[in-house]
Amino acid sequence: MTEVQEERTAVELKELAERAGRDLEDASALEILRWAAGTFGKRFCVTSSMEDAVVAHLASRAMPGVDVVFLDTGYHFPETIGTRDAVEAVMDVRLITLTPRRSVAEQDAEYGPKLHDRDPDLCCELRKVRPLEEGLKGYTAWATGLRRDESPTRANTPVVGWDEKRRKVKISPSPPGPRRTCGRTSTSTAYSRIRC
Repeated sequence: MTEVQEERTAVELKELAERAGRDLEDASALEILRWAAGTFGKRFCVTSSMEDAVVAHLASRAMPGVDVVFLDTGYHFPETIGTRDAVEAVMDVRLITLTPRRSVAEQDAEYGPKLHDRDPDLCCELRKVRPLEEGLKGYTAWATGLRRDESPTRANTPVVGWDEKRRKVKISPSPPGPRRTCGRTSTSTAYSRIRC
């Protein structure tokens, strides 16, 4: 794997992302992640909500020791935190847990309880957007588990694209629809959409 060390401009990164999006459209998730690891090295990470750990698992195969960024909003189910802990224990990843500046109790004291019900945009800004922006600062590219079949607005998501807002390369290696699984039959929705 050849890690590119030089800094690229935003224009160069955007062109690279658009070209890779076309070239890797039919590639497997693992091939896409290997490209990202080889292209960006330590300036590449995976973000994971720990809904499942498919992308984190495949990224650990593409780049052992890859940074996996988890955003702990303070509202996760215990099972989600358990999945995060299991990923850290069994996968060759460096888990980074991001947290908002305020605990849920501190936010409730300042804004009142259940801000998510009264002003979901502000709550999301405080608990998700700002911590993620801060956490992604050291990276040039990031992978997500976003899938095209999750909603109509995601239907045309490229496997590699340019995130204009963050000015980073965004990798979405989970292709839509059923695909060949990792050499085994699986009823898992998550694994049925990933090709190794």
